[in-house]
Amino acid sequence: YLPPPKPSSIWIEDLDLAYIRAKETNKPIFLDFTGYTCTNCRWMEINVFEEEDVIKLFDKFILVKLYTDGREEKHKRYRDLEINRFKTAALPYYVVLNSDDEEISTFPGYNTNIELFRKFLEDSINKFKNQ
Repeated sequence: YLPPPKPSSIWIEDLDLAYIRAKETNKPIFLDFTGYTCTNCRWMEINVFEEEDVIKLFDKFILVKLYTDGREEKHKRYRDLEINRFKTAALPYYVVLNSDDEEISTFPGYNTNIELFRKFLEDSINKFKNQ
């Protein structure tokens, strides 16, 4: 008998809901600006996001995937948010916010150094706690 695999982190795709959940749980928001056709995004999801240490850290965040290359109005809104607020259209691109929409930290996206990403998450949690 094999136990079922542990579920990966839980993601939502609604930024407004993320702010509500963040206020309810007192957690920071992890934004993943991503794309349906983004090869580097998939690489990060498979090779970094599934690392046990990263999954444990992700539990301390409200996790949000914001697709910027879809056809719906929300995709255009998320693309405009990334470009206008964070001055980039890079995919993937990661941002941590608090529930008051204040930026805690950013990570420039695709990076094969898992340790660097883990440190970004830890530093973001510490900054959030010290606000």
